[in-house]
Amino acid sequence: MIRTEALDRLPVRTAVPALRRALEDRGVAVLCAPPGTGKTTLVPLVLAGLTGDGPVRRVVVAEPRRIAARAAARRM
Repeated sequence: MIRTEALDRLPVRTAVPALRRALEDRGVAVLCAPPGTGKTTLVPLVLAGLTGDGPVRRVVVAEPRRIAARAAARRM
């Protein structure tokens, strides 16, 4: 399976448009979703502009667990 196909199948994908709108309108957003939905895997890439179209931006992710942070960094 191609990596982009895997990213497109993550459940959090449906929340991305609303998340972008909230950031554009208010400059801040909070995303709450269950584990495994793609919050750490997909959302930073989309917001940084590394998938799809859009400007390349810097995104800071606060990850509470060191192991999860390292695994996400390897994936990205």
